[in-house]
Amino acid sequence: MEPNLLLAILATICACALLANRLAVAAPIAFLLGGMALALVPNMPAIHLDPEHMLLIFLPPILMEAAFFTSIRDFRANLRPILFLSVGLVIATTVAIAALVVALVPGATWALGFVLGAIVSPPDAAAATSALKHVRLPRRIIAILEGESLINDATGIVLYKFAIGAVLAGSFSFIDASGAFFWTAMGGVVIGVAIAYLFIRMYPYLRDPSVEILTTFVPPYAAYMLAESVHTSGVLAVVSAGLVVGWYAPSLFKARMRIPATAVWKMMVFFLNALAFLLIGLQLPQLVKNLDLINNPSLIATALLICIASVVVRFIWVFAIAYGTRFFFPSIRARDPYPHWRNIFVISWTGMRGVVTLALALALPITLTNGDSFPHRDLLIFFSTSVILFTLVLQGITLPWLTRKLAFSVDIKQMHEEWAARATGAKQALAKLEELAADQSVHQPALARIREHYQERLESLGDGPNTPLNSAHAPSLM
Repeated sequence: MEPNLLLAILATICACALLANRLAVAAPIAFLLGGMALALVPNMPAIHLDPEHMLLIFLPPILMEAAFFTSIRDFRANLRPILFLSVGLVIATTVAIAALVVALVPGATWALGFVLGAIVSPPDAAAATSALKHVRLPRRIIAILEGESLINDATGIVLYKFAIGAVLAGSFSFIDASGAFFWTAMGGVVIGVAIAYLFIRMYPYLRDPSVEILTTFVPPYAAYMLAESVHTSGVLAVVSAGLVVGWYAPSLFKARMRIPATAVWKMMVFFLNALAFLLIGLQLPQLVKNLDLINNPSLIATALLICIASVVVRFIWVFAIAYGTRFFFPSIRARDPYPHWRNIFVISWTGMRGVVTLALALALPITLTNGDSFPHRDLLIFFSTSVILFTLVLQGITLPWLTRKLAFSVDIKQMHEEWAARATGAKQALAKLEELAADQSVHQPALARIREHYQERLESLGDGPNTPLNSAHAPSLM
């Protein structure tokens, strides 16, 4: 990569991030548009990335960071809706998009349709989170969206690889693919868990903070590369490793390492997300030129239909599963009553596509095994980018407004649980401060200020969730 181009990319990322924050729009939209603007600069050199390395570069750290901060308890508690969304919906979307491609694109095969369906089927929770960073959602909605984003990537990528293999080989066997699907899934999970436990056992022997932070990048890349080398799911390996390491993180990582490591990881994930959207934006003008879209308006109409289908299928599936499972299975309804339609509507509307769709589109092979060009490669990338733009702009811009207008139903039990955790933490801090008060080496004015801070925090919590403080019933400090 030329130095001037690298400088232009870094400057564009910074400018787009500042602009997105100032205009309160989803950052991926700004990065995508910034890449398109950068591509229009005269004499801008082209970027050529090896498709085989796209997934390896972008996915492991992004998936590891998402899995690390996912609550295993919330994941297990919402496993049923997560699996329906991350497996069932991905397959349904893939089939629907494949049918549209076969019907609307001359010469397109089912294998090629499944390639596009697998690319655009997995939504990105990070894109939704970026759009909703100033909006407070019920905890269960967030848990379901985050859990879905972890598994749907694996489902989409497994389907993607099978479809790519079918295009390269010219044939497809559903029976062989079904058996391989379970092998790739289970093998990926086993490898990810093994890598995570190996890292956990070795980590205590590290003593240098810089080395400690650097080694946290080893599990995602090691899990992904090892899993892919034995033809299992590298995505599920990374997700499994992230969940296990995240579970042990509170006792494994000390504050002196955790604080700088968090900053390093946030910067890395931010840069990779920004770079992915910028790269696709850089390629869009050339794609438009190659496809001659001005003289082929039917391609734009086809892209619009694919975009609408990707949104409509999610709406139909989410509402059908949310209410259908409870209607036909009374045992589920008894444990988990019918949710409010507003909650289901928001889950349906958070189907924005993001960096995984970008990485899969950019990872499309350039040639077939016989040396011929990969069929409709530019068109598939154009359709994929159209879905990303459509969902990011339509849903990303309207989602914050929509969530502010809707009144969500809440889980009272979870509210009490969060309140109890905050109150207990404040009480324990005050108890520790009382112990320190007897130590004459402690700076007493500073201790008094800290004590006052925690007393105010405890008073602001009141005697229950969303309950004004009642001094007569304020919780005891002991």
